[in-house]
Amino acid sequence: MLPLTLVLTLLLTLSVLCAAQGMPPSHSQESGADPHAGMQQSQGPGSVTSSRIEFGMQCGIRDPSPQSSTRYSRSPAGEWSVLDAEGHPGMADTGIARVWRESNWMVDLHAALGNGMATMHTGQMCFDPAGHITLMIDRYMDMAQCGCLRYTALSFGTDGRVMRREQRYVNVSTDSDMAAPEAAKDFPEIWEYRRLDQLPFYSLVKK
Repeated sequence: MLPLTLVLTLLLTLSVLCAAQGMPPSHSQESGADPHAGMQQSQGPGSVTSSRIEFGMQCGIRDPSPQSSTRYSRSPAGEWSVLDAEGHPGMADTGIARVWRESNWMVDLHAALGNGMATMHTGQMCFDPAGHITLMIDRYMDMAQCGCLRYTALSFGTDGRVMRREQRYVNVSTDSDMAAPEAAKDFPEIWEYRRLDQLPFYSLVKK
């Protein structure tokens, strides 16, 4: 089994690549490969970048350093707990999260799925002071079926509707864009958290 930290390092590398290249203009996808094909697509370069620092700036977080976040970990049994400053996720843990709180909230969520952590679903989310989502970066990596990363950027209006949606697929081996693979039709939906209180560890979040 790959250590969770190793998989997250790979995802971080890919997220930096996506941020450096920017989101390309949207292209139509096969209807069977994109469960959100009916949602509005952006017609220009991406307006949401994926590095923690730049995402934090767009979210209104002045200090997005890891030290300023509260960390959470999910056990193999699915139970979330708070990690103290010196704590580390267990080798068998299946999820980790970090939360920053200033006027807005910023959340990093990472979940390992399937056998051997061959798949990983991560999200960066920004919530306003009332706990409503404003921005999201969703990444789903599948090493077993396609060796690829699905990268989706979303921005939301004050009414919660999706205002922009941009998506790309990246070949993990070559770090290059690719067409939506056949396996994409079996990928999970992007994260559906639209309010802070919908997060699975919300009961542990300090108000």
